[in-house]
Amino acid sequence: MGETSRGDRQRLSRLLKAVGKGLPSDLLPPECAEMTRQEVLRLFGRLAEHVRTCPGWSEVEPAKRKETVASLYTDGASRGNPGPAGVGVLLLDERGRPLLELNRFLGNATNNEAEYQGLIAGLEAAEKLELHRLRIFLDSELVVKQLHGEYRVRNPRLQPLFDEVASRLQRLNSYAIMHVPRERNQAADRLANEAVDRGLRGGPTEEYRPRLRE
Repeated sequence: MGETSRGDRQRLSRLLKAVGKGLPSDLLPPECAEMTRQEVLRLFGRLAEHVRTCPGWSEVEPAKRKETVASLYTDGASRGNPGPAGVGVLLLDERGRPLLELNRFLGNATNNEAEYQGLIAGLEAAEKLELHRLRIFLDSELVVKQLHGEYRVRNPRLQPLFDEVASRLQRLNSYAIMHVPRERNQAADRLANEAVDRGLRGGPTEEYRPRLRE
């Protein structure tokens, strides 16, 4: 039990004693009209002592909402580097069940620009779903090392993308960024390439597939 709970018990105990001392007789309910002043004081005193010492008082803290730790997989694809590019995003819940799939055609971009844009799209999607704890998986070693501070961002076109990712990461309650081999990121890679194929055909820029499950 925390200090605040003990303090509340002490204050409530003192308040009950004060009420007992100052309670006018005409405020007593009819069934208590025959009680003497001493009996009223004794009753409030016992109640105050019970509140102060009862071991079961406020022992149960309100249940805290458990936040989901979601898994975010993102990827970027560029055909030509620079060339037609797209991004893919896959979000999974804590049990590995799909929450959403998203892909987006970017137009012309480099591979690294697409990788950053994919991560930004994933962080945007997680924020809309009010997911505040993420495990993030990328197959771009460069992006992972830059976000970990192991590599500097030297390309001026990547700097604003890096800054946006850093800003969005700060809004999370917790996160971990991990590099995975491409074979473990196949779903996001497939989505990114779908976006490029659709963009080259002149289709919609973005495709969003919510897959929320009970």
